[in-house]
Amino acid sequence: MIRVLPNVLNVAELHAVRELLPQVHFADGRVSNPDSTVKHNLQAPQEDPASARIALIARDALIRNADLRTYARPRTMARATVVRYEPGMDYGWHVDEALFPSTPPIRSDLSCTLFLNHPQDYDGGELTIELGDQELAYKLDPGSAILYPSTTIHRITPVTRGVRLAAITWLHSWIADSQQRELLVQLDQARTLASHNTASDARLQVLLESLRTNLFRMWADT
Repeated sequence: MIRVLPNVLNVAELHAVRELLPQVHFADGRVSNPDSTVKHNLQAPQEDPASARIALIARDALIRNADLRTYARPRTMARATVVRYEPGMDYGWHVDEALFPSTPPIRSDLSCTLFLNHPQDYDGGELTIELGDQELAYKLDPGSAILYPSTTIHRITPVTRGVRLAAITWLHSWIADSQQRELLVQLDQARTLASHNTASDARLQVLLESLRTNLFRMWADT
């Protein structure tokens, strides 16, 4: 389940982030993963005050977002990390860590990238996610985010011009199983359609049939 979340940050929050970004003091991104041979970027140290303020803005905006709450069912969210990619920097194919050493530890069920500057500001730098034999590439407007399973193999393609800025975080969901989360999303959609007289009966029937069939598929003992 990959979900694009448009306009997570409002106009005032975007303005505040733009004011804070020049104040962030970036360091080698491998500080959080020193054994990585594919990570070539910069990231803000946790103690950086400007980055901490951006992380707070990002957290409040993401938690406020109704789509994120529906799709992720968040139990805990890691503190966002501000990252920077300059020309020649990339992050090769990888999978995010399963557990983050916070107190208590956070299991990464979903990963989230919040884009902080315009896609026209840089060339390259696409978030690319493997889905079967496909590669899905994302480069979103500032203030928009993408939510995707932390189990996916993904990368950031090399930046060839300009600077890419983003905030990344991870969510521990109340529902660990991605299929179960997807079924809950469908159930919410069905309930919404059923509550409106103008709802499409055909769509409601598809959702209900999907729920019936896939719950049986999930729980049947073969």
